[in-house]
Amino acid sequence: MLGRRSVRSPRTLAAPVPLAAAVVALLVLAGCGGEPVDAATPSTDGPATFGRERAALVLTAFDQADSAASVAGDVEALRTQEVSPSLDLSIAAVRRATYNQRPQPSFQHINPAFAVPPGDPACFLATATLKLSGSELAPTDVSQFVLGDDGQWKLSHNVQVTQPSLVVARSIDGRPATQGGTALDETSRRAVAAEVFARSIGSTTSNRSLVASSPLLDGQFAGGWEVYGQQLAGVGAAVQRTMDRAEWSDCAVAVPTGTLAFLTIHATDTLRPAPGGPTTVQMVPQSPDLIATGHRTPISGKSIRVTRVETFLLLVPAQATGTSVLGLNDTALTVTAG
Repeated sequence: MLGRRSVRSPRTLAAPVPLAAAVVALLVLAGCGGEPVDAATPSTDGPATFGRERAALVLTAFDQADSAASVAGDVEALRTQEVSPSLDLSIAAVRRATYNQRPQPSFQHINPAFAVPPGDPACFLATATLKLSGSELAPTDVSQFVLGDDGQWKLSHNVQVTQPSLVVARSIDGRPATQGGTALDETSRRAVAAEVFARSIGSTTSNRSLVASSPLLDGQFAGGWEVYGQQLAGVGAAVQRTMDRAEWSDCAVAVPTGTLAFLTIHATDTLRPAPGGPTTVQMVPQSPDLIATGHRTPISGKSIRVTRVETFLLLVPAQATGTSVLGLNDTALTVTAG
C-alpha cells in the first residue's frame, strides 16, 4: 500500500515528464503475538456488529499481508489486498523501487482512528500515524477500505495529509461514516470535481470559490503542471490534460467543519508537437511516467497519450463553497504512442 503526495519538479529538457510522486508510506500494524488475523470472518468472542474493534482487525490483517508484499515488490500479492486507485499507486511504487534498485521501507501503523457506518458496512475510513523504519518522519494518512464481492476487505484509497489538516483527519474518530454518494448532492459533487480538476492544471471554472486556496493544489500540483508545460515547450512539444471521469468514495464522514470524502479523477494527458516544432514527441526511459507504467524503452509518435489517476481527500463544507484539499496523490496508468 502506498500513500504519497505528488508534486512536479523541474527536470532536464531532454526528458520532460509529468508529476512525480514524493513521499512513500505503507501501513504496518503487528497482530497480537505476531499471529495472522482473519479479518473477513467474525471472531466468535468479538463484538457481534462491525465496529471499531472489527475495523482494527481488518487493518491488522491488511498490514501484515500488504506490508510484506510491498517490501518484496510482489504485485500479485498486492492485488489480494488492494483495489484501484490505491492498487495503481502501489504497483507504480513497486516499479519505481525496482528501477531505483531500492526496496520500499517497512513501517508501523500507530494510533488509528476509525469512522465506520452502522449495521453491516461495505466500507470504512481510517486515519493513522505512520512510523517509517529508518526515518524520523511520522506522517499521517487517511484510508478507505471496501468489502469486495469475495467477502474480503481491501484498501481502495490512501493519501497523506498535510500538517494543518491533522486535526480534521483525526476528528473522524468514532463518528459514523455514510455512503459517499449520498453525503453530497449530485450538483455539488459535479461542481466541486470540475473545480478541483481545473485548479490542478492552473485554471478555474466559473466558480473559483468552490475550492479554497491551497498551497498543495494551487502551488505544488498546479505549479508542477506549469513547469511541465514549460519543459515541453523547450523541446518543441505541448501537452493538454482532460478529465475523463470523476468518482466519489463509497464512504464519507461528517465532521464539525464539513464532510470528509475522497475524490478520484481519471485524466488523460495528450502530448503533441508544438506548431513549427518537430514532427514527433518522445518520452525517455527516465520519465517518471514511463517508470510508473513499467516501460524500459523510449516511446515516440505523432502523439503520446498518458492515462492517469488522481486521488484527493476533501473537506466539503455544508454549502460546498470553500472546499479544502487535505491531501492528494497521482500516478500514470498507461502510456501509448499514436
